[in-house]
Amino acid sequence: MPLIVKEDNPQSRNLVLLARDVMEGFQTLNPLVLKKFDGATCKELHRQLRKLHTTIRMEGIDLANQALLRARNHRLQRMHQAINVLEHHAKINKLALG
Repeated sequence: MPLIVKEDNPQSRNLVLLARDVMEGFQTLNPLVLKKFDGATCKELHRQLRKLHTTIRMEGIDLANQALLRARNHRLQRMHQAINVLEHHAKINKLALG
């Protein structure tokens, strides 16, 4: 059962989809977006982001294909940036991400 945003927020959505949107560049994580999440949701989102980051790293890539390599590097950069923003948000709000 995936965790969702607080019930009073109409933009509650699946965190797996949110992590994939961050990976593809459709959504960005910033303090305004993270303000809506409670501690348990931040922890689950962090877990999903780390899991997706690991799967991207495990994908095999042909070094001769520059377009695929560049797209993969952009995805990794977005994921790393989102994880850093989430960890900083957790540090400021004294949340344990585990």
